[in-house]
Amino acid sequence: MGENPRLRQFVSVVAAVVALGLFAAACSSSSSGDNSATASSDVTVKAASEPTQGGTVKFAVEAESDGFNPTTNRWAVSGHTVGSAIFDPLSAYDENGDAQPYLAKSFTPSADYKIWTIELRPNVNFSDGTPVDGAAVAKSLNAMKKDVLVGIALANIASVVASGPLSVTVSTIDPDASLPAALTTQVGYVVSPAQLDAAPPANTRSPIGSGPFIQKEWIPDNSWSGTKNPNYWRSDDKGNKLPYLDSLEFRPITDPQSRVNALLAGDVNMLHTTDFPAMAKLKSEAQSGALQVVFDQNESEESFVMFNTAKAPLDDVRVREGLKLCTDPAEVRLISEVPEDRAADSQFSKDSPWYFNSGFTTNDPVAGKALIEQVKAEKGPISFTLGTTPVPANVNITALLKQQWEACGVSVTTTTTEQSKFILDMATGNYQANLTRQFSGTDPAVDYVWWTGKNATGPLALNFARLNDPELNAALDKGRGSPDLAVRKEAYATVQQRQTALVPYIWLAHSQWAIGAAKNIRNFTSMTLPDGAKAQSFQGGTVKLTETWIEK
Repeated sequence: MGENPRLRQFVSVVAAVVALGLFAAACSSSSSGDNSATASSDVTVKAASEPTQGGTVKFAVEAESDGFNPTTNRWAVSGHTVGSAIFDPLSAYDENGDAQPYLAKSFTPSADYKIWTIELRPNVNFSDGTPVDGAAVAKSLNAMKKDVLVGIALANIASVVASGPLSVTVSTIDPDASLPAALTTQVGYVVSPAQLDAAPPANTRSPIGSGPFIQKEWIPDNSWSGTKNPNYWRSDDKGNKLPYLDSLEFRPITDPQSRVNALLAGDVNMLHTTDFPAMAKLKSEAQSGALQVVFDQNESEESFVMFNTAKAPLDDVRVREGLKLCTDPAEVRLISEVPEDRAADSQFSKDSPWYFNSGFTTNDPVAGKALIEQVKAEKGPISFTLGTTPVPANVNITALLKQQWEACGVSVTTTTTEQSKFILDMATGNYQANLTRQFSGTDPAVDYVWWTGKNATGPLALNFARLNDPELNAALDKGRGSPDLAVRKEAYATVQQRQTALVPYIWLAHSQWAIGAAKNIRNFTSMTLPDGAKAQSFQGGTVKLTETWIEK
């Protein structure tokens, strides 16, 4: 039987990916030598003139995407980076991490946060000339809602209707005080009616958005190129039309060192990376004056082991806890050269307002082996598969984890799968344990879809760990449903406590993203919102190039 093409429709919706944006597959490695990657490590060249029009940015991204329709395609960080050039989101984060209107003009909730009115900006068109009006936005959101996987993420939305020429009303089943944060992600990108109505393959290969660039050509696994949208709706604070650049080109270069080499050789003039050896090279070259580098200090993804809690033998919490105790994350960070200041014991870093010390512990192999032996005495030998993507650093990590775990009395088979199928296998539950990277939502409500038990069952599940715990579910609903910071902090403390107790994840490290750029690239992280306020610089490896320019 052939693969059902509908099962290949995965969208990384509310992330930070919802890992921005952002979902991403598999963790990467870290730096040798001076591997501190802090805000003070940024090396940039100050502009000597006002922004100038023209030029091309050639940007090396870490992977190819399977298409550019936000309602159907699987976007990791690379997909979001290209997508943000084509489409505008309804909302975006400001410099404080609060969701603000972007393509939308305003968001107004009802008193119970179950009805949201979205007012749209006047005189905004898609690149094909059709208006971004209430009907178009409702059509786009409804396309997201009915998709086989995106619909799971938007299950709390009861209806979306155009309530006026420039307004949309969104009704939810349960209160949702964080809807604008969700719309900073892939579900917030508005797709033109013409693209939504197009037949395959045009519906995914010929994107039409209201963004700053228009697709010129896409050669999969080679390059995506786009030209300036001459009728883009945004201007800078002096009235100059955006974008400044004439064109963009994105090139997928999967090997991180090859990406850096391409930048140094002048084959590209920008890149992103979460690979620490690559970041060390960028930092060294920037300090010598060869290029520029900036580091993302916003909420990052975490690298971790994810367990399929619905599949034996990992459906037994004692096995998961035993494996956690048999894991030495410091050794993992050492072989992959991850700085110790990136150590993780939660999906939130210790300086996050959402962090709670839940007592997550590792590296107690005596206690871990005792739990493993207890289960073996009841059920017999324990064996399972640990998967990752075919990146050398990831393969090294899974080999080390296999060694650590087998010392505690289990049998582990390691495998690699290319990224698209790797993500699909997690959505369908076709795995036992995976080394992965995820959860970069600036607002934790954005990661709701990955953690709630409502998304933990069925042939397709966004809760890849398939963990369904009533106490955790109630805390997630409470955190999403309230605007009160104290209430939300208490709720997400409970989330972390339940995850520590039930062990769907073994946290290894907080990831780090960096942007490298040639010396003449300007303003590649100082973005603004349409009202002129500062936007979040970049997050989860995705950067909007609307206000980037090249100094002559």
